[in-house]
Amino acid sequence: MKLTDKELADLYMKYKKEKKLYKQKKRQSLYDLNHFFECKKALSLIKLEMHRRGLKKKHAKKLSSF
Repeated sequence: MKLTDKELADLYMKYKKEKKLYKQKKRQSLYDLNHFFECKKALSLIKLEMHRRGLKKKHAKKLSSF
């Protein structure tokens, strides 16, 4: 399965937004904390792929539909 740059940018913005929402709410449940770590892990993988493709964060923001 191959992702296009637009799909990669959409995933990046989605997980970045979810991580930001968690930090704003400061929830303490174990479920929310687990979701935060999943978002963090997914973001690191997405950033690695973006770096491999030469896709910058600014360009990703322009490509995404979020």
